[in-house]
Amino acid sequence: MTYQTLSQEVLDRSKPPKAGPPKDVTFPEYYDTTLPNGINLIVITNNKIPAVSVRLVFKESGSYHDGEKYGLASVTAELLTKGTVSRSAEEIAEQIDYIGGSISSDSDWDGTFLSLSVLKKHLPKGIEILSDVLQNPVFPEDEITRIKEQRISSVIQNKSNPDYLSDRMFSNVVFGNHPYAHPSEGTEQSIKSISRPDIINFYRKHYKSGKLILAFVGDITREEALGITEKYFSNLPSGDENENKLKIYLLDDTKPNSVYIVDKPGAVQANTKLGNIGVKRNNPDYIKIMVMNTLLGGYFGSRINYLLREEHGFTYGARSGFDSRIYPGEFSVNADVRTEVTDTSVSLIISELKRIREEKVSEDELSKVKNYLSGIFPLGLETANSVASRVIGLKLYNLPKDYYNKYISEIMSVTAEDVLETARKYIKPDNLAIVVSGEAKVLKNMLAKFGEVKVFNSDMKPLELN
Repeated sequence: MTYQTLSQEVLDRSKPPKAGPPKDVTFPEYYDTTLPNGINLIVITNNKIPAVSVRLVFKESGSYHDGEKYGLASVTAELLTKGTVSRSAEEIAEQIDYIGGSISSDSDWDGTFLSLSVLKKHLPKGIEILSDVLQNPVFPEDEITRIKEQRISSVIQNKSNPDYLSDRMFSNVVFGNHPYAHPSEGTEQSIKSISRPDIINFYRKHYKSGKLILAFVGDITREEALGITEKYFSNLPSGDENENKLKIYLLDDTKPNSVYIVDKPGAVQANTKLGNIGVKRNNPDYIKIMVMNTLLGGYFGSRINYLLREEHGFTYGARSGFDSRIYPGEFSVNADVRTEVTDTSVSLIISELKRIREEKVSEDELSKVKNYLSGIFPLGLETANSVASRVIGLKLYNLPKDYYNKYISEIMSVTAEDVLETARKYIKPDNLAIVVSGEAKVLKNMLAKFGEVKVFNSDMKPLELN
């Protein structure tokens, strides 16, 4: 009888077991070396699947370096796979398809990216094509014309998208004369102005060995990767990431709250975006910022989403975030709300921005956020490719090699006092750019309580309302 009672207590499933504290994840080991020509070679060996992915990242070669030709970096990157000295765009696509692989090229603000994925047995052919695409592009006039036409058509279509309009105006307002003020995909005028000589000059200026991070991931050894790099990439022109660095722009985040409306006649919703300048990715407070923002508006259970969606029913979802890059990006809060509740929504968002600066978060709320962040982190390490992305990020943003080995413990060490201090340092509710895309004639008077109101059309030109 005594035995049965004890057994029932041991097997009692009515109460969940108490979870232990989250523990750091051991980040996978990887080979990391810089070759004499400046190439930073990374090898992540994982032979569970007989396949290899190759990723090339050219630092300081992204849209930040477009100059007045907005979209130049992304157009150049897109054209890499559209023809070489020995292969047409169709031949590149056919030869990669024939071996069951994939090849792509792209860019963002911080760099240009090329990727190859292929079975191990087809790696020699895949590398030969990748090397050809990188080192022998011809930038055919017909492909340039086609891509420019597609870009311009896309920009025109986006003028009916309230998210796009708000993003464009927000960037213009927050970043002023900084490169981030302009769309990385380009504008109608800038795309039209891009010529083949512009593309060739950009390619020659930025695709240098000293800017290159070259990562091999999968069923490959460091010796194989070194041999491939020497054979196929040793002839890249020299030059380092500092060669063409631009000046660092000073950004003003002290301006008082002001309102910018992008008119979208007939709209029944208002796309609302408010915020200001954010932080660099390698900011030493980044993990504290991430915890603070997750609590504020960074996940479904956040304060802002709960307030606008669950409590008031104003939106399907509201979020906040720091878009962190090599240079300080933006902090913003976004929500699509019914036009008639736009002013109330803005007021509620601002109240939450102030509250997180004024009130210490409860231990229960903070614990939920930290457990959420520490719980999702290991999911991002399930594949070799996801590990490679994080390793490239370490290199691109000059983060320490052990950054992810102590990532969870850094999250769990954040205190309520840290959240309060971080919010006071980086959340600025009195210096907001408040941008709304919607029916201007309804919104203008409604939003005047928040600051000076300016109205613009879909081309970002000032608009006088009748």
